[in-house]
Amino acid sequence: MTTAISQRIGPGALGRVVLAAATAVGRTKIKTSGLFFYALVWLSFPIFNLFLVALIYRGNAMLRDYAVIGGTGMAMLAGMLYNAGEILDNERQRGTLGNLFLAPIPRYAWLAGFQLFAVIEALTCATITLIGGTLAFGLRVNISAAALSVTIALLMCCMWGFSMIVGSLGVAIRDANQLSNLLFMPITLLAGTMFPIALMPEWLRVLAHCLPFSYAIQALVDATTKGESIGSLGHLLLPLVGFAVALPVLGIFAFSRVERMTRRRGALELV
Repeated sequence: MTTAISQRIGPGALGRVVLAAATAVGRTKIKTSGLFFYALVWLSFPIFNLFLVALIYRGNAMLRDYAVIGGTGMAMLAGMLYNAGEILDNERQRGTLGNLFLAPIPRYAWLAGFQLFAVIEALTCATITLIGGTLAFGLRVNISAAALSVTIALLMCCMWGFSMIVGSLGVAIRDANQLSNLLFMPITLLAGTMFPIALMPEWLRVLAHCLPFSYAIQALVDATTKGESIGSLGHLLLPLVGFAVALPVLGIFAFSRVERMTRRRGALELV
């Protein structure tokens, strides 16, 4: 019944569902913590990140520029990863997660709305980091708009798929937020957000290349500071394309499987 109804929903209605879900999440988060503290939390991330960059790399302009751009990637990773856990956990704690799964719309419409808000937060935080780094350190910018746009688009696809996988595991273990906390630091290390992968020990480079984020961060740095074209970044973008296709597919599969499992258990809510 639910599937049949959802299949009749047109693209316009699905778009409205996505926007409504994103708006609802934003209003809930701001109402819960208050506008001042909500803004303070999200401003603190880029500010303290730039302080760390200034302290660690004050004698090395090249690494400092790298770390500023890497910090924008870290901001996007943090926003997507933490939202994947926090939003689902909050819905469960309020007792509304089960209702969302029973709604006569595709699951990925309201999930996309949740992630749309996460994307807006992540891009805002990344923009603040980039502007702050430019003003504070005189970041040398030489942007290739085409390469930067392609890199960001592929990175977003990868992060969406990865956050779907993390969210599905969080539903299964009934604590998505703690899983996000556990994964964040190893992922930011292996993504090369604060230090180039090329300068890491060999065993860390091998692990880093098993994730899409190391390719994306290096491509962001090269497209923003060196003006590298799409062609010259092919060795980074081609693996990223593979991840951008595979991770969303795996994320959808994982979420569908976990949904079926939790329905059999009757374990969507915290009781």
